[in-house]
Order: sequence, then C-alpha cells, then structure tokens
Amino acid sequence: MNIINVGYQSTNYYAIDIKGGKLLVDCGWPGTLPQFSKELKRKGNSIQDIKYLLVTHFHPDHAGMTQELKKLGAKHILLDVQADFVPQMTEFFKTKNHPYIPISTNDSINLQVGESRKFLAEINLQGEIIHTPGHSDDSVTLILDEGFAFTGDLQPAFMLAEDDLISRTSWDKIHEHRIKTLYPGHGNNQEKS
Repeated sequence: MNIINVGYQSTNYYAIDIKGGKLLVDCGWPGTLPQFSKELKRKGNSIQDIKYLLVTHFHPDHAGMTQELKKLGAKHILLDVQADFVPQMTEFFKTKNHPYIPISTNDSINLQVGESRKFLAEINLQGEIIHTPGHSDDSVTLILDEGFAFTGDLQPAFMLAEDDLISRTSWDKIHEHRIKTLYPGHGNNQEKS
C-alpha cells in the first residue's frame, strides 16, 4: 500500500494509491492550491493524479479546497453523515477574507456510510468509512483492512477527558478493527503494537 503525506501548514493530507490514480484524504485551506500542487510534485505526484477526495470533516484546513479540486477533476465522496455540514463552511467563510469557493454537492458522490465498503472496493481499496464524531459531529474515519486508520482530527484516546463519551465511543469503533498505524490530521503517524 502506497500512502504519501502531501500535507503542509501543519495539516496532513494523504494520497493513497487506487485504481487509476490516487484517493486524497483531506485537502487544505482555500487558496493554497499552488502550495498543495508544489507539495504533490515534490513527492512525485500531480493534481491530475487525484481521482477522488474524501474529507474527514468540514473544517477549513481539511476541506477548504474541495471545490477547487473538484474543478480540476477530483470526485468528492460525500458521506450521508456529512451532508448537512457543507453549508456551514460557506457560512463560516462569508465573514472571512479567504478565496473560498462554496462546495457544490449536486455532483458529489453521495454515499451512505454503510455502502462505503462496496464503493471502496470499486476503486481497488479494501476497507470502510465509519462515522467517528468527537472532534466534530461530521467526522469520519477511513479504515483500510491492511490495518490503517485515517482519523482526521479525532483527539488521541489518551488525551480525552474522562467524560468525553462521544470520542471514546468513536475510538472503540476504530479499535474494533485490527489497526496497525494511525494517520492523524495533525502530528505524526502512530504505529500500534
């Protein structure tokens, strides 16, 4: 499995080999496409390699370039548990001075969480996408059967407050799988023993 971190500005974005290109997990702030393109090129890839985009949650540093990438040919995978959160990003940027392009969802791949395994198999990945609220209500985690989990901004379990039952339940769902490596949205990968 070829997984490349193409992140910048303290946020990780992962390009994963799939049939005919790459699946990108998360994308950067709006207006940072040149920086993203430069990082891709530095790692031996290009924007044209990105065939699909999965956003772990709709915060600016993880979903800000979604529409920019869609305009360049990436297909956006939108989970049912995330659909109501896309308009909130547009509202957020109304008062900000960022070159944000509102995300159009009419041409996204609208996917039920329960259908994710079938969809991923179609693009040559074995795994599933699960709903993992905690950091945000729309957070999802991509879990690959090889033992890899892409957790976005879900706070590490050892850092959780005792009463954070929502995040703890999300970690319990993740650990129902045989995870070898965690790929977080910020910080370093975490190898599990």
